[in-house]
Amino acid sequence: MPETTFEIPALQSQDDADAVMFELQDLPCVNQADVDLGKHQAWVSHSSMIAAEDIAAALEAAGYPSSVLPPAA
Repeated sequence: MPETTFEIPALQSQDDADAVMFELQDLPCVNQADVDLGKHQAWVSHSSMIAAEDIAAALEAAGYPSSVLPPAA
């Protein structure tokens, strides 16, 4: 399963984190997601049926522009 971490600068409050989590959980092919408000990041485990760019597009459409972070070394 691919795992992708997104940088989401607009994450400022728990309401933002909840909204992002709702958007991620509502996407098809997303298996697990976690939002780290302190780091302004979201981690997503998803199938190869959905690309990271598609997840980022869904977040942007919800008002949370994001960028894909490179995998941790």
